[in-house]
Amino acid sequence: MFEEISTAIDIYQAKWQKLVEARKDKAFFQNLRPTAVGWKTQDFAELQRRSHELATACDQIHSGWLNERWLVTMHLREQKLGLGIELVKLMQRRPESKDAVGLDHLDFLIPQGIDIKTVLAQEPGLKWTEEKNGDFCQWISVWFEGTEAKLRMDTTFDVGAAELVAVSNKIKASSGA
Repeated sequence: MFEEISTAIDIYQAKWQKLVEARKDKAFFQNLRPTAVGWKTQDFAELQRRSHELATACDQIHSGWLNERWLVTMHLREQKLGLGIELVKLMQRRPESKDAVGLDHLDFLIPQGIDIKTVLAQEPGLKWTEEKNGDFCQWISVWFEGTEAKLRMDTTFDVGAAELVAVSNKIKASSGA
């Protein structure tokens, strides 16, 4: 799977570079660094197969159920993917979805202190939307050449940690602790 992801990242990177070249604030976009690759799977069986295939290369794995599908975030222990990416997000395609499988997006971490909406609003012809998934996950999607960049203030593991704390607090509350 590493070769498949690496090839997809190379294709994505060429598209991203075209986006950067077309921007008014090239420096901002050039300096964004990806933290995760989002990979969409056909169904739960493929999600399990791919998770199992990557698991031995990982030191942390978080699974969660959200919007009628499983998501698995995996941190690569020693190996990094292209562009220095060390998180792989496997996403089961939602029921009834016709979304393409394979590389869905890259996550980019927004540097602290940046007003991302102001930066994006000053970019002519840039398609972007504010997105939210569940109680803890929000980002801004930049859409280009049939793909997506998710600009985030946190990593997927930050979201997973918040979800786990919420479950722990719920258990404590129901136990009277």
